[in-house]
Amino acid sequence: MTELQTNSPLVDWRQNLVFIWISQFLAMIGFGCCMPFIPLMLRQNLHIEDEHLRGLYMSIYYLASMSSLCVATAVWGMLADRFGRKIMLLRASYAAALFYPMLAFAPNFWTLVIIRFICSFFSGTVNPAQILLVSTTPSEKHGFVLGTISTAIWSGDVLGYCMGGLMVHFFGYTTAFVTCGVIYFISGLLVHFFVKEDFEAVRRLVREKKAKNQKKPFREFATPGVLWLLALFLIMGIARRIDTPYVAMLVEKVCGLDKAAFFTGIIQAAAAIGGVLAGICIGHFCDRFKPQLILVPIIIIATATTLLQAYSTTPLMLIIARFLTYFASGGIQPALQLMIAKITATEMRGTFFGWAASLQTAGGIFCSLLGGAITYYLNIRGIFVTGAIITFLMLPMLLPTARACEKEKLKE
Repeated sequence: MTELQTNSPLVDWRQNLVFIWISQFLAMIGFGCCMPFIPLMLRQNLHIEDEHLRGLYMSIYYLASMSSLCVATAVWGMLADRFGRKIMLLRASYAAALFYPMLAFAPNFWTLVIIRFICSFFSGTVNPAQILLVSTTPSEKHGFVLGTISTAIWSGDVLGYCMGGLMVHFFGYTTAFVTCGVIYFISGLLVHFFVKEDFEAVRRLVREKKAKNQKKPFREFATPGVLWLLALFLIMGIARRIDTPYVAMLVEKVCGLDKAAFFTGIIQAAAAIGGVLAGICIGHFCDRFKPQLILVPIIIIATATTLLQAYSTTPLMLIIARFLTYFASGGIQPALQLMIAKITATEMRGTFFGWAASLQTAGGIFCSLLGGAITYYLNIRGIFVTGAIITFLMLPMLLPTARACEKEKLKE
């Protein structure tokens, strides 16, 4: 199976990379301004104070978000292959600009959940940005652009978490959430006016290939290598997302309620810095070494440092542990995405990237249920211990995945 060459003279992949990088940097600033502080908002604005009950409510909130996103990413991924990748990124950016500020005005918990469900279905910029970049970039640069865009995501998180922590601490939740919407709108405008896609060229090449080849059923594209990788995306989704809704609650336990918002911003910013460095390193090494070789040490490190978070007793200890966890695990997703890009044809990448994102989100659905049970019956620290165990489970899956991918690698 050979890869379609879709690079158009009308598209400058370097210009696309620059402006998509800026747009995702801004989008993550907006996201970081509000999302980490939902557990604190439940306590202070909606008066849900009991730790066990608040943990249960957070799992319900997160379940609504993940179940909506799980369906949406697969749907939008397939629509991207049919109607274009740029329009999907615009849809996500403008929807986030509209719906995220509404969260601050929810009068009760269930209204908050409904708004989050709608927002998750129509927003989510990272996956369409990655699909658009891969589809307009030469194949030999895929590792570079995926690693580079991950630096935008993590560095945007750094600034967003710091800004959000300060805004919530000094001005309240409404200011932080409205700022999020404004930033997403600016992010969408950048893509609208400066990012190019010659989707007609892609469609012509797909039609030509279909005319030369008999139509194959979808199951022929879902090869063993693809299926193993999708399974890894599912496990990664559980491992990476299981502690996300509860970080602010762990910070509250370690640092105290009066400084929880401030230190949540600092600790999440430290994690994002780790992700920035991971993106730089992984993007560099994935174009030179096999991604599966890089995955082994980073999974081991991510497991150990997640355990360290669970047993942190001071803010500094938690900051260091969170930084190291994201420095390691921040490279897992780009490496897996590069492995998928190497064994799937161009005309199917939107679909498979969408399925991969959906399975990550399905992992979020599972861990929201698991996390709610753990916090309700045990405690917050138990969430992080569980996350370490699940991360470690990715190691024994790498060997069969690597073998299958080697057999199915596309001829350049």
